[in-house]
Amino acid sequence: MKAYTGKGDQGQTNLYSGERVTKSHPRVEACGDLDELNSVLGAVISLFPADRDDLKALGEQIQSILFVAGAWLSTTPDSPRFEAVAGIAGAETELLEQAMDGMNGELASLSEFILPGGHPAGALAHVARTVCRRAERRVVVLRGESNQGKAQSELMELLKFLNRLSSYLFVLARYLNKLNGVEESGWKNPR
Repeated sequence: MKAYTGKGDQGQTNLYSGERVTKSHPRVEACGDLDELNSVLGAVISLFPADRDDLKALGEQIQSILFVAGAWLSTTPDSPRFEAVAGIAGAETELLEQAMDGMNGELASLSEFILPGGHPAGALAHVARTVCRRAERRVVVLRGESNQGKAQSELMELLKFLNRLSSYLFVLARYLNKLNGVEESGWKNPR
């Protein structure tokens, strides 16, 4: 199979549900941000300590959830395929909350803002967090355009998941810095 088709050369692409839209369509923008987030998360996972299979397994589970979210976002609510594509459920959000609770139990409390950075794994987790926030903003745009009941409730579940995921990535960044023996740098007002 070739890696290229040439079908997108004029700035259009197909949604999973079959509609042909511009590559700047809000659904395509949201899917692109989820794809970027998934890629950055993969880079973060590649920097996990070799003895932390638990972190890797959860990271890959989150990547799989992001694929599900991308398929759901690229399917319009009025498409016959919409009912067949699973959305995000509350269990995925709870998974992130439990993981955060576990990591937070090993971290010092924050009394100030911290600068993104530290060990390469922690610094990249901060990058993933910012990409996640952008994806979340794109989904907010879609929610504003949606007036269909089921699509609206599933968009809310996805928003909730992305909101938790960005928090998870923040905690993960701190945790990875701790695992790698790198102290966090507190923000100091330069004025």
